Amino acid sequence: MNQDEVAKALLGMAEALRTQDPPKLKMAIKCARATLTLEVSEETKTICNFQLGKLLYFYTDNFELARTHLHFAYEKMVAMGTFYTQNRVQALTMLADLHMHYQQWPLLTVKNALRHEITHSHAGPMLLNKMIFQLIELLKIEKNVDGALELCQGAINSSQNDPKMELYFRISKTLVTYQLMHEEPNSAEVKKIGEMIKGLETSNTDRAHIECIKDFFVCTKLAYMFYEGKSRTSRTLMRQIQKQQTSGESTVHGIRWLGEGAMTIFACVMNAICALVQSNTDRVEKYYHLVMKHADEIIFKSSRSPQEPGMIRCINMIKMATLEMMACCNVMACRPQNTLANVRDMLEMCNRSSGPLLFRYFAPHIQYVLGLQSIYFRKNESAERHFQSAIQMLYPDDCTSNNTRALLNLNLAMTYLNQLKMKDYYEVAENLTGPKIKHCSSMVKSNVQLLNSYFFYLTHKLPECKKLLQMVFDDSKAEDFFRMHGLALLILSTFSPVDEQGVKPTVDWSKKSYDHVVIWWSHHIYQKCLEQKENPDADLIKMAVEQQELSKQTLSVENLRPLIDDLSESILQWYEGDPYKLLPRDEVQTHF
Repeated sequence: MNQDEVAKALLGMAEALRTQDPPKLKMAIKCARATLTLEVSEETKTICNFQLGKLLYFYTDNFELARTHLHFAYEKMVAMGTFYTQNRVQALTMLADLHMHYQQWPLLTVKNALRHEITHSHAGPMLLNKMIFQLIELLKIEKNVDGALELCQGAINSSQNDPKMELYFRISKTLVTYQLMHEEPNSAEVKKIGEMIKGLETSNTDRAHIECIKDFFVCTKLAYMFYEGKSRTSRTLMRQIQKQQTSGESTVHGIRWLGEGAMTIFACVMNAICALVQSNTDRVEKYYHLVMKHADEIIFKSSRSPQEPGMIRCINMIKMATLEMMACCNVMACRPQNTLANVRDMLEMCNRSSGPLLFRYFAPHIQYVLGLQSIYFRKNESAERHFQSAIQMLYPDDCTSNNTRALLNLNLAMTYLNQLKMKDYYEVAENLTGPKIKHCSSMVKSNVQLLNSYFFYLTHKLPECKKLLQMVFDDSKAEDFFRMHGLALLILSTFSPVDEQGVKPTVDWSKKSYDHVVIWWSHHIYQKCLEQKENPDADLIKMAVEQQELSKQTLSVENLRPLIDDLSESILQWYEGDPYKLLPRDEVQTHF
């Protein structure tokens, strides 16, 4: 038996081990690696690199080694003719995935290769469409709006005979507009998508695939709505997504935007965002547990069955975002132990994930949460440092960086304003002027108006303060920003009369949010309103006084400090450098 035959036998053994139940993946990888120690022909060596690269790509976190073997295989197959077209294009699509989902290497080489294969190869429609989607995504990563839109339009034009694929490309075009331009797409294009979906629905064939396309379209719109803070406007679409999750349709012929499990998680995180905007902590916690349960199930299954990096990255990003939302709710509810447990979970996830992308994206968010928690501990200098560190860590090419940067500057400015550090406040407020936040969401702009109204209140410019507060009221009522509405009302109450009916809604929702700062403040004003009535209700007054005392005790620094152990204190001191040394040893691992 010559060396080529030995190598092929080892690859056959690797495949047998991979497909066993349960699979023996480490042994399969060892068999594939062993082929590269043999003296084999160039063709066999290329196949061995391709098979080893696939195993590493699908079953390990060793993305650097996977990329090395797949790149070698692709380069060699380019010169090996059309017989290897399918394998060559498969290797390229895996390379493109690695570049998209780890973003550690220059994109030019893989972009050029995709363009070449899209134009010249005959790999079949499924691989061709996959390469087009990947190239669109790479252009989005580079924020190349014109290039991404042009490629989408070209794909739309070439998919006229396949309405489902045409729809996918049309929706992808709207996604580029939402993500990179932060604008509503052309109404004619949205109308065309709706008409095409209705046309497919009348055919009554492949219903599950049509529902999947509708999910893609609706979730694309929903993501933009939540980016803008359009909580009330999104309700109709939210109900549509929830209905889809109970439709029972699951078998899809052709490509699928998200699998059934991932779609459930996406629907849950959308509900969690909606609940957070509306300050409903119990609902956030409900969906937090659902997201974690379903996400862990998918990740566990991925250790046995192949999953593309994009799916795992998507699930990890959703888990991190949900942990951040839960941490913010725990800060607001004055549960410091839970907040810092959420932070530790976020750091642990970043440490366990392959590649730096998760940490690069969420490190500013972790600093933000630590800054909020520091404020509750009355550690203003620590809060300032956390917000400053978050701004420094912010990744400028992220499509939400405008909103995040403005939010961080807003919290830093508020921290300075609370201490009457006016010089520092003015410097930071320069980053929150109209031109600087023109590309931010309407919700962020409303928060800036609230900050400015507080500034005018402190500087005794009450007419200007009242004018801005009225704008905040209008925005809050339009989209159910209950907390923002309540804070604006409470500022107004310090210099303008507020009646019982005006403050009662804030009293009610503050209990839902467990926001003890607002509970204390709103119940104090509510008590004063009740006492001014001709026949004051003694029971209501007693309730208001008791709520104030409870919140006062909960927020007491003396009561808070014993809750924080040494580890949590050390996490609160993380401003830069490696945070993983602050985790318990059993949570810090080096992964293959």
